[in-house]
Amino acid sequence: MALPIASIPVLTGEVARRFEAEAQANYQRYLNRTEEEKKADAEALERGFAKLRRMLAKAHLGDK
Repeated sequence: MALPIASIPVLTGEVARRFEAEAQANYQRYLNRTEEEKKADAEALERGFAKLRRMLAKAHLGDK
């Protein structure tokens, strides 16, 4: 017996227009970042990867 699939919510009307405008504004801010902001973003990304590498090292995956 198959279960019904819930419908996917879709934004419409004014809510959709506001969402699209905010998404476009955020994308433009991302594209127009200063070099300092780009450097800070890269450093934050590297810190995140370093944290991930530490977690994976502690996980001992494949040690069976």
